[in-house]
Amino acid sequence: MPNQKLNFFKSGSLRQILFLSLVIFSISSTSSVMGQQINLDLVSSEQILTPGETFEVDLQILNPEQQSIRGLQHAVSWNSAVLQLLDIEIPGDLAGSPVPQILVWNAPQPAGSGGDSGCAQWWDGSGDEALSLGLVFESAIADSSIPLSKLYFRVVGNAANGETILSTPEADLSCGWLGSLVTNDAGAIIPTVTDTEEITISDVPRPTELLCGEASSICYLSWSEPIAYDQVKVVRNGILIGEINSGEGQFEDPDGVIGSIREYSVQGILNGVESPLSNCSISVDGEVEPPVGLTCNQSGSGVLLTWSNPLPFSQLEIIRQGVSIEILSEGSSSFLDGSPVSGVNLAYQIRGTIGGSVATSEECQIFLPIPEVLFIRGDVNSDGQLNLVDPITTLQYLFVAGEMPCASAADFNDDSSLDLSDAINLLAFLFTGGGSPEAPFPLAGFDPVPDSLGCAQPCSDSTCGGGILGDECISAIEISLGDTFFDTTSMTDSPDEYSNIDCDTTFLGLMLSDIWFDFTATNTGTVTLSLCDKVVTFDTDLVVYSGGCGQLVQEACNGDGFDENGIACPFLTSRISGFPVTEGEQYFIRVGGFAALSTGGVESGPGILSITSD
Repeated sequence: MPNQKLNFFKSGSLRQILFLSLVIFSISSTSSVMGQQINLDLVSSEQILTPGETFEVDLQILNPEQQSIRGLQHAVSWNSAVLQLLDIEIPGDLAGSPVPQILVWNAPQPAGSGGDSGCAQWWDGSGDEALSLGLVFESAIADSSIPLSKLYFRVVGNAANGETILSTPEADLSCGWLGSLVTNDAGAIIPTVTDTEEITISDVPRPTELLCGEASSICYLSWSEPIAYDQVKVVRNGILIGEINSGEGQFEDPDGVIGSIREYSVQGILNGVESPLSNCSISVDGEVEPPVGLTCNQSGSGVLLTWSNPLPFSQLEIIRQGVSIEILSEGSSSFLDGSPVSGVNLAYQIRGTIGGSVATSEECQIFLPIPEVLFIRGDVNSDGQLNLVDPITTLQYLFVAGEMPCASAADFNDDSSLDLSDAINLLAFLFTGGGSPEAPFPLAGFDPVPDSLGCAQPCSDSTCGGGILGDECISAIEISLGDTFFDTTSMTDSPDEYSNIDCDTTFLGLMLSDIWFDFTATNTGTVTLSLCDKVVTFDTDLVVYSGGCGQLVQEACNGDGFDENGIACPFLTSRISGFPVTEGEQYFIRVGGFAALSTGGVESGPGILSITSD
């Protein structure tokens, strides 16, 4: 469809189609049948507006005799000192409008392209501006009402109080404008009248937040007043029913007829100047209108509810999951739920009470995800250690209503529920060689399977208060083949058992200020673990375990080692060679100091642990 932004009056083909009949009509004595007029109608969405407000104007063809219409030309003008055309929906684009075979139109910017051709004074940004429109439909149309265009206007910010008019510009032969006309399928002109629309500009702002509701056939109105009016008018179905003092902000209209619809307008008046109208409607049914517009949004760790009250409720209840959780006083329109449940869909409603009757709002729903917190699976009391206290805490919670510091940590198998099997599995892990807890373990982390269990006492760091990374088995540092730098200066002494049964001739010492490493074999075979390097300058102890923290099985140890040439390692450091490993198996490596120093302190310091495949 050639919907071009062209000046209609310079388009030759369309001009011939539409104006040829005008010439014939002017020369001949042909006349139209009386009463068969076409009306180019304008309907504004507002009659009174304040500067800066926007409104819409519908342009339509009213064809009461349902005559055959094929083409038309028309223009709508306005005072550019008062109104600005922001946009336009043209024929074919406007919903319900017919698709034209030919369409040419223009308007001032930003709605149209403007320019300096044709009636350029209509889009030069000063004086009277206009929309020009010319078209030929694909076929004749005989509907009684034909939508053509929708115009979007704004009242300019400095517009003065008073009336302004949307109308059709006078004929101007200097630019080819002969006036509005409509033609039939044969090209003959159909008698046409053009409509005007009067708009009143007022600098008095309209009442805001108008609500209307009904309870037991009494209609209630409430609103806010942005300024102190001299008076407020209330109109029902076009009839003035109340003139009240400024500041009251409410009105009651009794004796509503069941089944009727009441259209209300509220208008402020200041110094004799009327504000724009605020409108609402009520379908009277004898029921109580509930609170409306309920929204629920997360606010920090809580849920903020907001709503509007169409009635002067004497009491308002907050309903969550069908249960009343709070009673509010009259006039309340917001509430912060500071203790919502995370991990489930929360459903809220507002129940209003008026005159002994109640009405409940529609529901709003919100889902609050479980906050991501650090925890160690199995460390139920979040103390950085897995021991007997943890399964006992779980059992007390399950059977004697004990406290639960971290439910997610107690969920041993991460199945999103707590039951006896979680405590039993944790006991087996600690004392009989059972499997390890699901992740996060052995270091603290986030739950890989989010659920609604939660953790009231989460960890503050990856060791869950257990100290420096690597200080205990549970916080062992993950390593692989190659060199790993370490420093035991700040480490504490771990309580885990070890012995020199496999290395009684190597002078295994007291394992002081020990550090832990977590090594998973990538191949089956043997490896060498060595501290035998001049980088390590203190007497070391070295122990290797299989199993898991809490159920460690010692596999190898060394106190004072020898290098691959049989030469003693410098500084009495340690080395284990030919240690058998299985692909995928986890091993814990523990490095500590031999003894306390005579000068104070213990054997400790920086170093490198080297793991190589044999």
